[in-house]
Amino acid sequence: LDGNGNCAYITSYNREVAAHPDAKKVVVMDKTCLCTHMRNFKCWTCGQTTYRLKDTTRKNPDGSYQLLSAEHVFRDYQFSTDNQIALPG
Repeated sequence: LDGNGNCAYITSYNREVAAHPDAKKVVVMDKTCLCTHMRNFKCWTCGQTTYRLKDTTRKNPDGSYQLLSAEHVFRDYQFSTDNQIALPG
């Protein structure tokens, strides 16, 4: 995504759909989409701070971890500084 949240692949994909409205399979040759490839091949990547997920939650008495909302995880990633961790309330 660019700084405005636009995806160059989606723009190219929509261009090809408009150019070939009856095509059963749309081919985009000038861009690639990591999200699409991850979905197609069921292979997901993680960022360098993924290890922090278990540190941003609380461990339950049964050994499992409290499930966090995507918003909590994102806000911890977005706003934490100096290796601080925002634990759930």
